[in-house]
Amino acid sequence: MSLLMIIIAIIYIIICILYSWFEGRKKTTGFIGTLFLVLIIPFIGYWIVEMLSNKKAKGCGWCGNKYNEVEYCGLCGKNEQGDTRPGFVS
Repeated sequence: MSLLMIIIAIIYIIICILYSWFEGRKKTTGFIGTLFLVLIIPFIGYWIVEMLSNKKAKGCGWCGNKYNEVEYCGLCGKNEQGDTRPGFVS
């Protein structure tokens, strides 16, 4: 039984390091802060890291999609000037 717990702990640590490497670069906490939060308090740490995210969605002024982060909205297909994306079918 103890061998199984060691294997699970190693897999958990590897997953935490990989998550911290990929997501920590985008967050204000950085790699070390993200790794610390996820290792020490795994479930609560994940939500703290997501709250400190640098992502600021600009939203869509035409349809009200507050999650739009790209040039053309994924729902209505318009950009900030109101031009519809070429090839967009509504």
